[in-house]
Formats: sequence, structure tokens, C-alpha cells
Amino acid sequence: MENELLQKLVDKSITKGDLLQKIKQDFDLLPIILSGISSSNAAIRYGCAKILMDLSEEFPEELYPYMDSFIDLRQQVSNPYLERYGYSRKSSKG
Repeated sequence: MENELLQKLVDKSITKGDLLQKIKQDFDLLPIILSGISSSNAAIRYGCAKILMDLSEEFPEELYPYMDSFIDLRQQVSNPYLERYGYSRKSSKG
């Protein structure tokens, strides 16, 4: 079950911009957005990714405590293009 805030992205009762403003007012909501980037729902996944990109430009210091989450996510993502050229998830090259 997705968080209520994330579900609002799906039913479009909240925009990415509105959710971004909520996060800027309460950075304790960041774990919800971080969980959304692993959602099976594309609207949630891409909406949360966009919010995180916007936050990283303006408030990178708020994301630093979650750096391990980003590293773990990067290691989980499979990219066939990179793997074809020798960059695998376990490779030290990528």
C-alpha cells in the first residue's frame, strides 16, 4: 500500500510542485519520497524522482543523510547498455 501523499500523485489530487512545497516545509517527509522512487507505479516513481532532483539543486544538505539509500538504489538498477560495455552492478568501473 502506497503512502497517502504518494497516492495523491496518482489520482492527481496533488501536483509534483505542490508536493515539493510540502517537503520544503517539512523535510521529515523525505523518507516517503525516497520510498516512492522504488514504487511499481510509474507516476509515483517518476514524480518522486523529479521532486528529489529539484530538492538536490536547492537543498542538497537535506539529502546527504540519505546518501546510502541513493547508493543502494544505484546498485539495484540494471542498465543493459552499461552492462554491454563492461559496466555491471558489481563492476568497479560503473
